[in-house]
Amino acid sequence: GTGMANPWLWLVAVLAAGSYADQSQLNVRGTLLAKCDRSAVHDPRYPTTGYMRPVKDLQNKCTAVNEDMGSHYVCVNLPAATVPTTGDTFSPFWTKTGQASTPQNAASWPKPGPWCICMWAFASMLDQHPEFVNDLDCEATNGWTIDRYDLNKLLHRNALKAICNKCGVKTGKCMSI
Repeated sequence: GTGMANPWLWLVAVLAAGSYADQSQLNVRGTLLAKCDRSAVHDPRYPTTGYMRPVKDLQNKCTAVNEDMGSHYVCVNLPAATVPTTGDTFSPFWTKTGQASTPQNAASWPKPGPWCICMWAFASMLDQHPEFVNDLDCEATNGWTIDRYDLNKLLHRNALKAICNKCGVKTGKCMSI
């Protein structure tokens, strides 16, 4: 989703989480997490992405914190489409995942381009649209994604396999699928 919780909660989360130079700031390849950078996207309503976007240093990063119940760790380049009746740009990701009811509604959601999405939405979208893995940004997808998928659940296992294959990860859980 796109809802913004109380900014003070994020400040508390940042203080409680401590140093960000730890495991939560590595990508799926185990290197420093790159930005899921929206700077080239003209989107006045959603100029930045990431659960921790109210914190300037963490804007446009798919950071991992336990407070992010939606697990927005996966950076994808949201595909683009046009609303036939209005000509407005939207991403069909929002309608295909059921988060927006219509293309018109989706036009008010984050515009196409890089966006940190929920790892569970990634798994569901990938299940219905296998080509969605092509929109994945390995350098900007948080390593927690690999840690948090449950190998005993087929949907998770398939998503993990797609990430491991696309990103060339051959360590950890990626070795057991």
